[in-house]
Amino acid sequence: MPRLGGVDVRRVLFFGKSMSRTCCTGALVDAMREHGLMVRWRNMATLRRWLGDDRAARWARAEFRRFRPDVVFVFFRDLPSLLLSEFRAQARVVLWCEEALEDLDPTVVEYFRNADLVCLSNPARLPWLRERGLDNMVFLLSGFQPRFHRPAPAVRPVRDVAFIGGPGRRGQRAALLAEISARCSTEIFGMHWDRWTPVHPGLRVHGPVRPRRYAEICATSRIVLGTNEVNDDFCYFSNRTFLTLACGGFHLTHYVPGLERVFRDGEHLVWFRGRDDALAKIEHWLAREADRRRVAAGGHALAMGHHRYYHRIARVLQILRDGMPADPLAAIGTPAAGHDVLAPAESGE
Repeated sequence: MPRLGGVDVRRVLFFGKSMSRTCCTGALVDAMREHGLMVRWRNMATLRRWLGDDRAARWARAEFRRFRPDVVFVFFRDLPSLLLSEFRAQARVVLWCEEALEDLDPTVVEYFRNADLVCLSNPARLPWLRERGLDNMVFLLSGFQPRFHRPAPAVRPVRDVAFIGGPGRRGQRAALLAEISARCSTEIFGMHWDRWTPVHPGLRVHGPVRPRRYAEICATSRIVLGTNEVNDDFCYFSNRTFLTLACGGFHLTHYVPGLERVFRDGEHLVWFRGRDDALAKIEHWLAREADRRRVAAGGHALAMGHHRYYHRIARVLQILRDGMPADPLAAIGTPAAGHDVLAPAESGE
């Protein structure tokens, strides 16, 4: 059973890799400090490279004893299972997972079992995990922090469409972007495109970008496209959605079930439901500069008001203090559609 409720959190030992492109780990740490928590951030992957596995584990144990954290906060699997289990004997353990978790296996279940609270951004995986005896999970959306992602100065756009990200594990984004590139000025920024540029020679691909460049791309693109690794899971979408809105971009993204529970189409962003719809929406919105500015401003305001990691950490602290919510499938509510973000069975979807 999760040991939640009555936890007064002041000291957090955070384990996570440095993520220079998305800055997810740095943003979570920044949000905790914004809440007034004392946070020590350690990167076990770096320690293991420097010291080797055994010495890195001894170092982590010594750090735990010296710091005496109330909570050990782990970004997905960035702490070995043995240490996770050991630390839980003296502190609460929170796991943060923004992965789609397409391929669940017993090792993931056992890893999650070692935590007091598991925060998942893909609610479609919760029923499967609950069937395997896990009762320590809650659905929390991804987010951003304005320290890392914020608008760049407005300038004249230099391209029609930008896509920031990889081609997908199966290259599912390459064909769509090739068709878009054939119709309007399109640029791609990301990794792992080498395999697909010979197949689609019209693709204009650049390397991956960090937050400042991300904001510049949003400021110099008429449309910032989004299409997820998984487009069929309820309320699961890429964190690029929040990063783009945070940077003030006009975001056209692939619809996922329940997206209207978080955003309003045409007010915070715009969504499409397939290739033909994407092409039609691009043509429609390219001709409407003032409307694009209005939607981008609405999306930025919503993201700032309700979707910073500050808001997510507030929810985590509430659960540690008050215990698990009555319905662990309920997410943080936003006023986007006039009601909370709910699980499909409750929403009537």
